[in-house]
Amino acid sequence: MLYRIQTLYLFISIFIYSVFIYFLYSFNINKKNLAYFFYLNSYFKNIIIIFIIICLFLSILSFLFFKKKKLQIYLNKINILVNILVLILFFSYSYYHTLYSIIILFPMILCIYILWISNIAIKKDIELIDSINRIR
Repeated sequence: MLYRIQTLYLFISIFIYSVFIYFLYSFNINKKNLAYFFYLNSYFKNIIIIFIIICLFLSILSFLFFKKKKLQIYLNKINILVNILVLILFFSYSYYHTLYSIIILFPMILCIYILWISNIAIKKDIELIDSINRIR
């Protein structure tokens, strides 16, 4: 249902991804794009942004499938794997690991943690529903 805690977690992850994508597109320093800021070339920056959009799409799908809990768990696991892939891509293709890398690192790790907590809440919800069905 929409009033459960895992839905709130998924909504928070959707919000984080949306804000993150907004800042990736709109952040400029001295008329230069964000790729210069992170010492990435534009090709890898676009790949990272595409993967972040995929993560946003997976979170929205998981949010909308609130009645299909097994599918929610599966989508969240895929989303966690894509987040880890984004982190690996960013740190393997960046030329320098700067202090500004935390701008990508913190939201990704926060979303991984939120999705993991959401999976735990969904599993508890499934166990609760199964225990109620045993009583009948």
